[in-house]
Amino acid sequence: MLQRLHQQILNYLQKLNRKHRFAYKFSLAGVLIIPFTVQVVAIVGLVGYLSYRNGEKAVEDLTYQLMRSFNQRVSEQLRNELAPVWQANHINQSALRQGALKLDLEQPNPAIDAHLWQHMQLFPHLTWISLGAESGASRGIWRAQPGADLQIWAANRTNGYQGHSYAINSQGQRTKLLPVERPLYDVRTRPWYREAIAAKKPVWNSIYTSLTTDTMFIAASQPLYDAQGKFVGVSGTDISLSNIQAFLVENSISPSGQVFLMERSGRLIASSSQEPAFRMVKGKSPKQVHISESNTPLIRATAAGLNQQIPDWANLKQANQLRFHPDQQSHFLQIVPFEMEGGLSWFIVMVMPQEDVMGQIYSGNRTNILICAATLLAVTLFNAWLSRRLVRAIRVLRDASQQITQGNFSQQVKDFKVQELSVLARAFNQMSQELKHSQQQLEDYSRSLEQKVNDRTQALQEEVQQRRLTEAALQAANRELEKLVYLDGLTQIANRRRFDEWIQREWAVAKREQTPISLILCDVDYFKQYNDTYGHQLGDDCLCFVADAIAQSVRRPADLAARYGGEEFVVVLPNTRAEGAIQVVKSIQAYLDQVCIPHERSQVSSHVTLSFGITSLIPTEANRLDIFIETADRALYQAKQAGRNRYMLH
Repeated sequence: MLQRLHQQILNYLQKLNRKHRFAYKFSLAGVLIIPFTVQVVAIVGLVGYLSYRNGEKAVEDLTYQLMRSFNQRVSEQLRNELAPVWQANHINQSALRQGALKLDLEQPNPAIDAHLWQHMQLFPHLTWISLGAESGASRGIWRAQPGADLQIWAANRTNGYQGHSYAINSQGQRTKLLPVERPLYDVRTRPWYREAIAAKKPVWNSIYTSLTTDTMFIAASQPLYDAQGKFVGVSGTDISLSNIQAFLVENSISPSGQVFLMERSGRLIASSSQEPAFRMVKGKSPKQVHISESNTPLIRATAAGLNQQIPDWANLKQANQLRFHPDQQSHFLQIVPFEMEGGLSWFIVMVMPQEDVMGQIYSGNRTNILICAATLLAVTLFNAWLSRRLVRAIRVLRDASQQITQGNFSQQVKDFKVQELSVLARAFNQMSQELKHSQQQLEDYSRSLEQKVNDRTQALQEEVQQRRLTEAALQAANRELEKLVYLDGLTQIANRRRFDEWIQREWAVAKREQTPISLILCDVDYFKQYNDTYGHQLGDDCLCFVADAIAQSVRRPADLAARYGGEEFVVVLPNTRAEGAIQVVKSIQAYLDQVCIPHERSQVSSHVTLSFGITSLIPTEANRLDIFIETADRALYQAKQAGRNRYMLH
């Protein structure tokens, strides 16, 4: 009987403990419905998210594959268009060495006219084929536009170097002198002639535009040597870039995407937007447009994206692909170098908005969301109906237990058809009877137990109070010990040991969370001379002033200013890029300029100054902490070598 009473008391105390432990009660219906609903939402949401991410990754891979394929087509088109320019010059050189061509440009020479005419028939896309001699005479053949009649051009001593244009027949023979403007033309002053002579090898010339149209041209020139290897002149060939422009327009990579060609300097050559690459400037020669000044918003945004993510993009040697977000819209970008013999070096740039390729996925996502919502609603309603039937029986037991808590021990629960609930009802009725018999015994025992609890509580309170006093004393001792261990005794900022532990911890955090971390190493300029001049006591005071200047500029809880050794100090700046570190350095310099500690033997200033070495990165597995610190030290050394009282970023 006493054993059973003891067990009932324990159950009562446990119930009392649970009552104070949980202030908020959950309904059984909620417990049954909410977890099941959360599981359904989590599973459906996870499947939907993984499906979306996999679809997005597949589309991204397909997009870059499409860009690579399109780049190959553009590259092939460029080579097909530009190869004849190079080949025509080589043919002229070969004909000259073999004796099939004589560079006699002072007199009319049908053989030269026929030679040039045959080349223009062989290469119908060429605009100009020119020959220039050392005497200043020149001979060329040209067409104003594809499909137009060919004309022979001649300028020599006979006509006073005034360019004459001749119409020719279908055999390449001159028919008449055309009444057109005859400008003074000495080939020796022309850029294509002079650049070939300076290079002493075939070269590509600068892109230029016509004065009357928006057509752009590119030329290649090559020095000519006879069979004995003697220089006799220069061959130059020009071609219009209109076919390349038309190809980019007709073969758009996507509805809103852009494909454009540019020089390594960033000057535009051609684009699928049909924007002219040259812009007329009042009173000046036409100016080639830089992509950052383009009238096409997407090309201009691409320039900003390249400058931000690849600052040194002009020196790229291989294809590069990235994503950028102008106006909060994600775009795919691929930049591919295009090079040809003779120094031609361009970039093929392709830009495609993500919306162009992700539209169908976004539509599918909306459908999936509607299906998931309908499924969730159906499952929730079914679970609510099932839970309601189960909870109804539980509520009967709840009402009976409430009657017992009010002292009604005669409460009886009817039997249930569900086996588990029936067993529970019988156990409840039996417990009600036993509680009624043991109530009086429990009250007596309760009074005795309450007295014991009060005595024990008082003893525990006294013990807790004593422990609190002991812990307070230990904490004060620990703080004093930590101050002795981690603070520099002279400057009262963190010492080298504190720095070593701090940088290890922050390095690990930055590597784990992929956040930037910056490190500043600084050194008091000409501190030995300061000590020799003012004495060690003032030297110590100077170090304290410098430490205070550094500490005043470092305010965030995660930042640390520490004495690194001697007159060297170090600043750790977690979650800070190089720009933020530079601002901290400038703040320290400004503080020192304001305090203005005299230093008459300094070779860089009349007051105490610092030299700074800065390094900053986002740590990866490939990076090492010791190399990171060594990099800052090298930057400090470079600052000293550069004249001191400055900072260097490495």
